[in-house]
Parts: sequence; structure tokens; C-alpha cells
Amino acid sequence: MLKCLMSHQSLYRRQAKELIRSKSMFKGCFQHQHLSKDVGKTNILFLNASHGPQSLVAVGTKVFLDNLYLDKSVEEVELWNDNLVQYSLEHALSKLRLLNGSGSQEDSDRFNPVLEAAESLNTVDIVVIATPMWNYSIPYVLKQYIDTIVQPGINFNDSDDPEQTENRDRILVVFSSAGAVYDTNSPIKDFLNPYLQQIFGLMGFTQFFPIFIQGTAFKQKSKSLNWTEEEAKKCAQEINKILAQKKSISTQ
Repeated sequence: MLKCLMSHQSLYRRQAKELIRSKSMFKGCFQHQHLSKDVGKTNILFLNASHGPQSLVAVGTKVFLDNLYLDKSVEEVELWNDNLVQYSLEHALSKLRLLNGSGSQEDSDRFNPVLEAAESLNTVDIVVIATPMWNYSIPYVLKQYIDTIVQPGINFNDSDDPEQTENRDRILVVFSSAGAVYDTNSPIKDFLNPYLQQIFGLMGFTQFFPIFIQGTAFKQKSKSLNWTEEEAKKCAQEINKILAQKKSISTQ
């Protein structure tokens, strides 16, 4: 009887997953290959949208990374300077044609660099983002990068059920800064951190650690800097514990 119940539960889960997929935004997905990663290291992707190495978010990120003690591999993407795929209307149209089965070889060739970038995110254990707030949200270079690498069926669950997301429980750390202070009673809202938490959460980065440096317009930089460095160290200590626990479980 127990086996029968478990069989029915397994069938229900498969049917539920198919229903969610059929109701999702794209109703289909790209075929993709699972890239291998160095399982002996913590793979970190650092998305750098800071205004420079002396900015609060850049300094905070450096302190954070310096205080991660486990063996790690860090790939930095300088969003203002690196020669990245410039996602365009042509890419979007090729993507839609490929999704509905009418894509040509030209569409495939055009979209392959995007898919490779999207695939690479599946090998990442931690994403670290350093960004100032622009107009209550993120700078356009960070949005452009996100719009390029977030792809259905590759790294993104576009259903209404986050539990269907693969590679869950990965880590997102965001160092962000703003001139004003944003709290629950503020009529002006912070859209930067909630957006990044949601979009990366749908790609499996469900453990969110925000270091939000607020009030920089009227605080001495030295005070903001001291606070940022202390918060970065605290965050690194907490994540060191999480990674050590994961490593301990994996070796048992």
C-alpha cells in the first residue's frame, strides 16, 4: 500500500510539473547541456557595476571576498567595461523563433553566445553584485546583463511555483548604495534589492544577503565605509558557516 501511495505521489508531482510548464510564459524551453564545474571549489560570479574601486560597494565586495576562507574561484564581470553580448531586438526575435520551432541556422548562430552565457550561470555557487542605485533601481548595464543571461529552460523558472526551480539554495550577495534612506514607511521605495532577490531567486539563488548602504548623501563617507566593512565581514562569516556545513554534508 505504501509503494502504491508513493507511486501516486510521484505521478502527481510529474503531472503538476508538466502543468506548470504548460502554463508558463514560454510553454517550451531550450535544449541545453549541463556544464561541469570544479566541485572542489566555491565558484563565485562577481557582477561589478560599481563606479570604481574606491566606491562603497566595490570596497565592501572586496572585504567580503577576502574574508571567504574556503577554496574559491572568482570570475569578475566588469559590466561597464567588458565586451559582453549586446542583447538586441534581433536576439529576442531569434529566441522566439527558436522557441516555437521555426528558427533557422542563422537564428541558432546568433543566439548561441546568449545560451552559453546562460548555461555558465548553472555552474555558479554564489553571485555577488556590486551596484549603486540608479533611479530607485539598477543601472542599465546590470539590467542588460540580466536580460541577456536569464533564459527559460536553461537557468530560469518562469512558472508561478518557485519550488520547481532547479539548483536551489545557492547564494546571492548584493552590495548596493543609495543617497537616501528607504524604510517600510517611506513613500519612495527601493526597487533594486527586491528585483534582484526575485529574478536571481527564480534561477536558484534563493539565499539572499543584502548589504544596503543607505543615506550616503548626508553621511560622512568614513562612517558609511566602516559600516560597510563590518557588514561585509559579518556576511562572509555567515556564508563561511553555510559553505562549511554544505561541504561537511557532501563528504559524509
